Amino acid sequence: MSSNSAKPLRGRPKTLDRDHVLDVAMEAYWKEDIGNLSLNEICRRSGVSKPGLYREFSNEDGLMKAVLIRYQEQVLDPLQQMLNSEASFRETLDSLISFATSASCHHESPMGCLFIKMRESRMHLGEATRAQVDFLEEQGLAAFGNWVERSKIKGEFSANMSPEFAAIYIDAQLSNASSQISRGEDPKIVQMMLLVAFSMLG
Repeated sequence: MSSNSAKPLRGRPKTLDRDHVLDVAMEAYWKEDIGNLSLNEICRRSGVSKPGLYREFSNEDGLMKAVLIRYQEQVLDPLQQMLNSEASFRETLDSLISFATSASCHHESPMGCLFIKMRESRMHLGEATRAQVDFLEEQGLAAFGNWVERSKIKGEFSANMSPEFAAIYIDAQLSNASSQISRGEDPKIVQMMLLVAFSMLG
């Protein structure tokens, strides 16, 4: 027998397609009630066994956290880049309004924002996912605050409020708009409400 003959691998071969499972789970969590969506249903839709899913993600909390990180990379990180751009305050604000009131965050996605939905469904999340939600919330508020502070220095932000308060205000308005969109309310009306809410800022 040749010394170069392939030796059989120990244990079961890894057949789970992680990206496919994350895509299926993300769409399910995004479209449906997180509290009523079972792990068994995620397994059925993605065509994987529950033991296989546990081997890959440890538990349901691990899967949800992985989904949220994937969403962060695909949707939230580009928003952070938008806030850090050299565009004027008004241009960036208009882009945020457009993002929050679009039918979906990107082509063929469900309506609204998955991060906002998870934040509002905190009681149904595991410890690791809640910690990731808290981290992203803090990161978002810091990015809004830094953006406002830079805009103040450039004379583009005229409202009499601190960057910290402005960040909370902007986040609240965008979150409310996203929730309205996810409930199926008219994007044009939601957009007009945001324009009024932000008219005082500069």
